[in-house]
Amino acid sequence: MLKFLLIPIFILATLQEPELKKQQLTEYLTMSVSTELRNMTQQELSAKFLGAKIPDAALTDQQSAIELTVTGSPTFWAEKDLNLLKDFYDSSIPTLFQDIKFEKKEMVMINDKQFIAYQFDATPAVERGNRMPEKRHTYLLYTIYRNGLVTVSFSCPPYLKEKWKPIAEKMFKTIKFR
Repeated sequence: MLKFLLIPIFILATLQEPELKKQQLTEYLTMSVSTELRNMTQQELSAKFLGAKIPDAALTDQQSAIELTVTGSPTFWAEKDLNLLKDFYDSSIPTLFQDIKFEKKEMVMINDKQFIAYQFDATPAVERGNRMPEKRHTYLLYTIYRNGLVTVSFSCPPYLKEKWKPIAEKMFKTIKFR
């Protein structure tokens, strides 16, 4: 009898989403982040972003399968240019990925701030050394803040998409600029 009571409790516990906790990820951005994510180590940052700009914030899970990054960089784009910037990314993102399947490609408003949002499944077009790139579920947000282009990026392998897609969407809805 006890076994029949414990099985539903176990199932509910495994289906429960991770808790979100508000964090100041950069000097300019706060958001609620899953408590299952941790800051990447210097070694992880060096390996993942070899030859690229190191993000202002980079988080991962214990298995290093999830990637959440925030990157700010100076830009000549102005906030009023977001629609034009979207056209630019509409044409440039497909050159960076293979077998791309878009789920979202639109302008969104988050906490009174307009973002360009892309959500898709694809394989990065760039190979990393001897390793073939793996297919990823990716959610990107772009916006302009204080003369800088801010990119918030989340990605995970396909086998984690069902779990992490709704969590990433909830985290992104909490983005606030300082």
